[in-house]
Amino acid sequence: MKEDEFVATALEAAEEVLSAPLSIRRGASLLYQVTVDNRLNLTVDPKNPKRGQSAFQTDLCVFDEVSENTQIPRVVLEFKPGISTHDILTYSSKARKHKQVYPYLRYGMVIARLDKLPSRFFTHNEALDFGVAAGSYSPNNLHQLFATLLAAEVEASRQIERIVFGTEAVHIYRTGVETKTGNSKVV
Repeated sequence: MKEDEFVATALEAAEEVLSAPLSIRRGASLLYQVTVDNRLNLTVDPKNPKRGQSAFQTDLCVFDEVSENTQIPRVVLEFKPGISTHDILTYSSKARKHKQVYPYLRYGMVIARLDKLPSRFFTHNEALDFGVAAGSYSPNNLHQLFATLLAAEVEASRQIERIVFGTEAVHIYRTGVETKTGNSKVV
């Protein structure tokens, strides 16, 4: 499956499982920096990011409408047919830059043709929250994969938002790996 077709499949699945206040957009731009000029005026419009003006374009982005006319990004899905070390470094860097502006953002890669994530994903990744090797999933199972993934990542984003802005306390933090069978393992 070509990258464009794979993105369309994921978009269709996401549109079926997401409901208000959540929505998904293809090609949305997200800020990677917010600066002020020498008169202390913002140089960008935080509610209307534009590619090339301190914003990178994303493949798919889930947004959450938190108030009238205010949608915040929750989850970014970047798609690749295969994955190279360069891809991992590039998208990890983009994720880090976006998270400097949106600290609650969840950011990941979906690789269409791989049956498992290569070890270089773990070696070179610094800021991606998740990776999916979707090659071992049948087209029928992709819908469930995206539904489950998006629900979990939206909830993680909301929890991080509560933590970052001080409305939820944390006593334990850990990262983990989930196998295809759904088993969680500590790494």
